[in-house]
Amino acid sequence: MKLKLITKINDESREFIKRVYDHLKENNQLDKIDDAALNMLAVNYSLFLDANKAISEKGLTSKGSRGNDIPNPAIKIANDAEVQCIKLMEKFGLTPRDRQKMNMLDSEDELSPLETFVKESKELR
Repeated sequence: MKLKLITKINDESREFIKRVYDHLKENNQLDKIDDAALNMLAVNYSLFLDANKAISEKGLTSKGSRGNDIPNPAIKIANDAEVQCIKLMEKFGLTPRDRQKMNMLDSEDELSPLETFVKESKELR
């Protein structure tokens, strides 16, 4: 399976989503239907980066129609994109907390030495 990006994103986002894709593929966590969610992650990550770049270039505020300072509209775009990125990353187990949860689930599948001993002794009866 190869990820096909359906929209134009910046180069940094393209590299990020490639690393995500490779990580998920390496850990057998990908399915054909994941393309849409990965594209959403790529788009939102790209929006997040672009909005933060705009904030860096233009500052936190701009002048409104009445000449008063208003928050840079890119702040809302960055915040919204960040929320979406985090939600999507959690779904794929890409945050440290979610990876820790997955490791805990994996370790629950493995029996402790005591559990192995008890299980084997029951089987011998």
